[in-house]
Amino acid sequence: MNPPDQVAAADPEAAPAPISPYGVPWTVRGLAASHPRGTIVCVVLLALTIGYFAIIAAGPRAGAIADHSTCEQWGSANVDRQHAYAALFLAEHHRVSPKWGPGTVGVINAINAGCYQAYGEDVANTATMLQAVTRGF
Repeated sequence: MNPPDQVAAADPEAAPAPISPYGVPWTVRGLAASHPRGTIVCVVLLALTIGYFAIIAAGPRAGAIADHSTCEQWGSANVDRQHAYAALFLAEHHRVSPKWGPGTVGVINAINAGCYQAYGEDVANTATMLQAVTRGF
C-alpha cells in the first residue's frame, strides 16, 4: 500500500488543496486560529445543537400513573404506562365490571370511557382514575 503522498503524486489530475493568501494550505486549525470569535460562535452553536438533540433523545419523563392521577394525565401517558397502571389497578382493586373486558384491557377500557365522559363534562383536569372507573365525579 502506498503512503498518501505517493498516491497523490501518482495522480497528476488530482485537485490541489486550496491555498490561503499566506501561501499555505487551509486547515481547520489555521482557520480557527485566524478567526477566534467565529470559532467561539461555532463551538457554542455546536454545543447547543448537541444539547438540544440530547434533550429530544431523552424524551419527556412523566411520572407514573396512580389512583390520584387525572384524566388529562392519563391521556398524556403512553401505552406502556397505561398498561402498567392497569396491572397495578387489578392488583390493588381486583377487577372492573366484566362489560369492559378481561384483565388490563377491561381496566383501560373503563378508564377511557370514564375519562371520555369527564372530558364531556369538562372535569377532566380534576377527575381521578378511580372516579373515571366508578363515574363518581
